Amino acid sequence: MIVLGLVAACRAPEDSGQVRWQQPNVDETRMLGDEQDCRRRATAEVERETRRERIFGDDGLARPGTYDAMMARFDARARADRLAAECMRRRGYAPAPR
Repeated sequence: MIVLGLVAACRAPEDSGQVRWQQPNVDETRMLGDEQDCRRRATAEVERETRRERIFGDDGLARPGTYDAMMARFDARARADRLAAECMRRRGYAPAPR
C-alpha cells in the first residue's frame, strides 16, 4: 500500500486530476465557471460523506499524520476528482486531447 501511495504522489502533474475540458460552442469563461461549480459540489459531497463516516465509524476520528489519515485524505481527493469529472460529463463536456 505504501508503494501505491508513493507512486500516486510521484505522478506527473498532467496526470494528477487536472483534466482540461472542452465542449463545442462554449467559451472558456463558462467552462471555468462550470468546472468550479462541479468541483465545489463534489467537494461538498465528499465532506458530507466524511462527516457521516466519522459519526458512524467504529474508530472515530483518525489521528492526524497517521497512515490511515493520509490515505483517507488521498481517497477523499480522488473521490472529489471522480465526482467533479462526472458532473462535467453530465454537462456535456469531454476531456480535451493532450
